[in-house]
Amino acid sequence: MWGVADQNERPTPPDADASLPAKPGTAEVVDAEVVDSVGADVVAADSASSARRQQPAADEEFRQYQQFLEFQKFREWQQTQGGDVAVPPTGAPPAAKPKTPWWKRALRLLRYKIVRRLIYLLLALLLIPYAIDYYFSGGSGSGDGGTGTGGGVPVDSVPVKSTNPQQAVRGVYNWLRGPDPERACDLFDPAGESGFAAAYQAPDCPTAARQVHDRISDPGAYANPKFDHNAVTIVGPEAQVLGCRMQVGGGPLLGSFKLTQQPDGGWTISAYALQAASCG
Repeated sequence: MWGVADQNERPTPPDADASLPAKPGTAEVVDAEVVDSVGADVVAADSASSARRQQPAADEEFRQYQQFLEFQKFREWQQTQGGDVAVPPTGAPPAAKPKTPWWKRALRLLRYKIVRRLIYLLLALLLIPYAIDYYFSGGSGSGDGGTGTGGGVPVDSVPVKSTNPQQAVRGVYNWLRGPDPERACDLFDPAGESGFAAAYQAPDCPTAARQVHDRISDPGAYANPKFDHNAVTIVGPEAQVLGCRMQVGGGPLLGSFKLTQQPDGGWTISAYALQAASCG
């Protein structure tokens, strides 16, 4: 029964596909497509997972970079403050810059040319009156009214003693034209004071000095007498100054003076006469 074939059973035709050579790549293509689709999903999943893992790392690097930029800004601010400055607390604003002193702010104005020119102009306006007074004190003196000093007594008219005969006589003229003509008597010794008072018929030297002062019309010109080349004669410790050989303006011409040199080298007027015999 097992080994006898059924005559009514139709023989199964041989599989046509089995007799034909297998088509290369058919099953593999289907399998490859399945494998490729699955592999792509795996790769995408792995990429997404890797991206999620790398995101915190990227955020950390960005945060560190921001901190680095903030530190660089702080270092630049620290250098503008002059060097070592205490690091301010995190998140706190930098310390306020100290206020510049007022005199430093004022000096900054000198950088401008217009400010410097205004300062020069102000200084010139302040110095011009002193310069005029210094250079023109020996002028006409018309505004002194006959009693002013005309710029003050020159330095070389020191009372009591003088360094040379010309200075002593010039000092007499300067004191007589000033507001205190009596000071001219300080240049005389007692004998010279008596001779000066007698020459103007005055009881004393100060009175004679005031009489001469009242006759002066131009104090500025009177303060600058001119000496001729032969007006002064010095012989040893004595000297003679002839008034007739002097040029005087603005007031009366004085007489002749005899001077004596003192032990300390100074000269005093020891005699006075309205006109010397040698002037005849």
